[in-house]
Amino acid sequence: MNWKKSLRMAGLVTALTLSLVGCNTQGSYSPQEIIDQALQETTETTTYYGEYTMDMGELGGKAQVKEWAKEGKRRIEMTSENGEHFISVNNGSQLITYDVVGNTVHKMNYSEGAFDGLQSPRDQAEILFKMMKDTHDITVAGEEKIAGRDTYRIVAKSKKADTLLGDMEVWIDKKTWLTLKTTTNNAGNKMTTEYSKLDVDTKIDDAQFTLDIPDGATVEEMSEEDYASETVTLDVAKAQLGEFLMVPEADGLTLQTISLDKGFEERPEFTFEYVKEEVQQFSVSVFKVDAKHAEIGNIQGEKEIEVRGQKGTVMEDEKFRYVGWQENGYQYGIIIENPELTIDDILTSAQQMTIVQ
Repeated sequence: MNWKKSLRMAGLVTALTLSLVGCNTQGSYSPQEIIDQALQETTETTTYYGEYTMDMGELGGKAQVKEWAKEGKRRIEMTSENGEHFISVNNGSQLITYDVVGNTVHKMNYSEGAFDGLQSPRDQAEILFKMMKDTHDITVAGEEKIAGRDTYRIVAKSKKADTLLGDMEVWIDKKTWLTLKTTTNNAGNKMTTEYSKLDVDTKIDDAQFTLDIPDGATVEEMSEEDYASETVTLDVAKAQLGEFLMVPEADGLTLQTISLDKGFEERPEFTFEYVKEEVQQFSVSVFKVDAKHAEIGNIQGEKEIEVRGQKGTVMEDEKFRYVGWQENGYQYGIIIENPELTIDDILTSAQQMTIVQ
């Protein structure tokens, strides 16, 4: 799927749910030490009502948000300064998002447990720590009150100027593990989320997790399968893409699989996985560029580079290396999977790409 769009979305989710925590003394700790101490000192809450302000900077301005959470169910109402109004409900088996201004509804059914990994702030923290342990210096910078509650302030400073995740600061409720304030600086865009109210273990009616759809609303129903990848043949790719570029199979390089992502933008995106001597080498994603889809600009750590005589971008992070460019109406992206391959190796492979008819 389009990794850059996924990262943009991940940045927004991080602004809402980023969770780090530390002990109650100042100093520097390894990510694992902070996690270990946090697990001993905090508990998780499953029921609460909160209100917060989200300032997304140039990405989207400011928005006021109300949030209800109960036993894995969640309701969020967001009103932005530009007049947008969204209501999203997760009732445990279905995600429903209602665009009040546009009077449109998106529903997605999902199987039990499909989003379990996204429910716990503690789980999110551990995932984030694993991502940052080699790229950031993490310190406990003191204690402050946010929304009238005692919090730890955690500062994560990027070791390099061009890492995928920029500098972050988070303020964590000592008792609940909930993130009450977050600031992130990614690709020059500063985002801040701060709670002004948090009622823990308050009584929440189950009716909050139902959504009455107004008459006349446009409703689109989806399922997990609508967004799942499926393995396809080269003939299927050719039928949907037309004349596109492929890396040839040569010198032991073999095309292992072709997968199709249907995605949220309703356009087919194909990914070609290449192996050599049973070792994953790289993957190439291809989709047709459509003017109706918004262009996603560069993100932090992405630099300009020439690819096949075209203007492209390259990212070379410790854990993620990517080369992308547009050519003749197609967007191409190569993600490097073999750590022994260099960017120059990938540029050579890109140069060898030929049109498939």
